[in-house]
Amino acid sequence: MDRVRVIVLLSMFAAVVRARTLDGGRNDVHVFKPHPPMAPPRLPLLKTASDVSLGLNDIQGGLEDKVEHDDLIVEVEPHTTPAPSPSPPPPPPPPVTETNDIKAVEEFVAEAVAEIAEEEEEFDDDIFQDEEDLVMIMKRMYESLNRRLSSLRSRVSRVEQTTGDVLARLTVLDCADLQVRGRQSGTYTFHMDHNGKRPVTVLCDMDTDGGGWTVIQRRLPHSTAVNFNRDWHDYKVGFGNASTDYWIGLENMYIWTNTRHYELRIDLSDFDGESAFAQYDNFYIESEDHAYRIHLSGYSGTAGDAMTNEGKLDNFTADGMMFSTHDEDHDTSHEINCAKYWKIGGWWFNRCSWANLNGPYKEPGDGDGIGINWHMWRNKQYLRSSSMMIRPARNH
Repeated sequence: MDRVRVIVLLSMFAAVVRARTLDGGRNDVHVFKPHPPMAPPRLPLLKTASDVSLGLNDIQGGLEDKVEHDDLIVEVEPHTTPAPSPSPPPPPPPPVTETNDIKAVEEFVAEAVAEIAEEEEEFDDDIFQDEEDLVMIMKRMYESLNRRLSSLRSRVSRVEQTTGDVLARLTVLDCADLQVRGRQSGTYTFHMDHNGKRPVTVLCDMDTDGGGWTVIQRRLPHSTAVNFNRDWHDYKVGFGNASTDYWIGLENMYIWTNTRHYELRIDLSDFDGESAFAQYDNFYIESEDHAYRIHLSGYSGTAGDAMTNEGKLDNFTADGMMFSTHDEDHDTSHEINCAKYWKIGGWWFNRCSWANLNGPYKEPGDGDGIGINWHMWRNKQYLRSSSMMIRPARNH
């Protein structure tokens, strides 16, 4: 702003000089005599380019009014802070009598303008640097917003996952529910109490007889078989691994079979490569207070009815029996504890039973006896594999 004022003053001075020397070419004035000191005219402060233009016109017009034949007064108040006491007026400019002096003034003005223009170019460079800083700031803001957006997406994903888990716990109870959703055979985890405290992983069979089966017991042929000679607690909560041999747990069976009407299917195979099955249209067990008593009906299949004996109750029928283990004897025998005496794991023993799928794993050559048995099909022969699976009954 100070340099603008300098240019204004210099332009004013040059204009006055031109007015004096180009007034018709008179040479009758040789010396300029200044008037006595007087109050200098006050000029408005210049703030914008338009203000500069108007100021020059006003100043030039005012000065021309004061040009006389004998004297010329050019007084401009400098832009300074007013002092408490009046300061003496600035000395008048030296007299201008020669054209060379006018050129010198013009050259000085031109140099001043060139110097200001150079500073303006430097100022433009500063603006360019500021623009680079602005771009960097905007880039950092974008990166920060992008990180926040990514974090928000992650949170939304976790909320969706949690919501899906909660919804699954409320609506997906067994493998039949997964089959409706298009799932294939494989291992899946279910939550039996909706709070995630008792997750259970099982094998889902989506192929056998229409699929939708939840496998609750499984025995496979291998050299490192899972030990099924377990105590009451293990049979209650379950043991083994869904990818090999396992028992899902009596408590889980109780929850399932008292939530829906289920049917039970048992698949068997022997060491000759033969297979058979037994299916019951109705299956459920009671709570632990009643030692998980079993109820079955509606037999069909090829393995023979070793659980209900087709309604012909005898001392080996499992239907209506409580579950027994070697440390919890609930069978009907008064002489022995079937599970403990024969070391055949836990089952719904009567005195004792026509079937036991939780017996020790044995192969041919180990002799005939108590193992994985289904006496209605292979009498006392050891069986190679077995599985028990349930699905919602289709006749309800």
